[in-house]
Amino acid sequence: MAEEKARILIVDDNVYNLEVLCRRLERRGYLVKTAEDGRTALDAIHADDYDLVLLDIMMPGLSGMDVLEEARRTYSKTTLPIIMVTSKGESEDVVDALNQGANDYIMKPIDFPVLLARIQTQISQKQEFSSYSQTKVTWSLSEGDRFGNFRLEKKIGSGGMGAVYKAHNANLDRTVALKVILPGHELSKPQIERFTREARALAKIKHPNIVTVYEIGEEPQYYFTMDFIEGENLSQLIREKPGDPVEMGRLCARIASALVAAHEKGIVHRDLKPSNIMVDASNSPHLMDFGLAKLDNESEQITRTGDLLGTPEYMAPEQVDPAYGEVDALSDIYSLGVILFELVTGKPPFSGTPIRVLWQKLNETPPPPSSLNDKVSPEMDAVCQKAMALKREDRFASAMEMKNALEALPGN
Repeated sequence: MAEEKARILIVDDNVYNLEVLCRRLERRGYLVKTAEDGRTALDAIHADDYDLVLLDIMMPGLSGMDVLEEARRTYSKTTLPIIMVTSKGESEDVVDALNQGANDYIMKPIDFPVLLARIQTQISQKQEFSSYSQTKVTWSLSEGDRFGNFRLEKKIGSGGMGAVYKAHNANLDRTVALKVILPGHELSKPQIERFTREARALAKIKHPNIVTVYEIGEEPQYYFTMDFIEGENLSQLIREKPGDPVEMGRLCARIASALVAAHEKGIVHRDLKPSNIMVDASNSPHLMDFGLAKLDNESEQITRTGDLLGTPEYMAPEQVDPAYGEVDALSDIYSLGVILFELVTGKPPFSGTPIRVLWQKLNETPPPPSSLNDKVSPEMDAVCQKAMALKREDRFASAMEMKNALEALPGN
């Protein structure tokens, strides 16, 4: 049976409880891993794919409720069922856990046949949900509508299949950016995966220059919520007008710092461009839109062979032609070099039709930005050209190295 191969993570600080439950579930054919504290549990959840988690509440350090809250920022109830297994049996404890996103609640001492039945129910529901080949999105959204606990205030952006709304959660008195799939789309599992991967990527990273994800869900349709940044995106601020090189260098240093945090988590953005960077009232950048992000150990099956991922003006050569190497952190460095060039000159180094841009990218050397703006220092020229080197080995070796070079520019 399919559920006999399901992967279960058991979290409990009592080693005896872990061993007994682990042995009994393994005898039933499940693949079982264990964690003795909340932090280890979260690391395991983010590092591997589990079909279900059995989670104790009362643990030192991070409690089971802390783990549940953090896990629900990345995984919905249908993608990762979580059953609380605990000696806390007051009604308010059960209600609190279910409100936080627990799928079920089991009391200790454990009645194993009951636990086994509930495990099988949750895994069967997960498998049934995963088996849907397509999902029809029909929920229509307008400003002023209710969406779950949110009231939509205004649409602030839209793309090929999704839209972003400024929304207010009255329960938490918090304004967020709510991203949803637009109605009228027949969505395959790979398309849904592309939508939810952005939330999963963002939820892994904690950095002041990367938007924070608060929650992800499927009802009434696929959505996730994140920081609402009051400001403009970087492309709106450029407006074909070069910025002050010193100020732009500082801004790009902060973007590079955000890339350091993403790359440390094994996440490559792959679509870094001005329109994916919000700038707030204090001139602080916020990196967003990880819809094309590549996550470590993630299958590339959701991307068809030959797909061109990214925006031509900002794509690294290896994103155009695999002969130039693997798409990885160095690809983001190339894109940041293009952004810096555009910020100080008012336009990207290569322009024209997409085909012409891609041809130039593989056959021409970008000009130094000082050739278009004489206020650009030789040191900034060097940073731009190193970041945009055609050969990967000639670029900065890491986002940290580029960040240090930007912070060392004259005027900083």
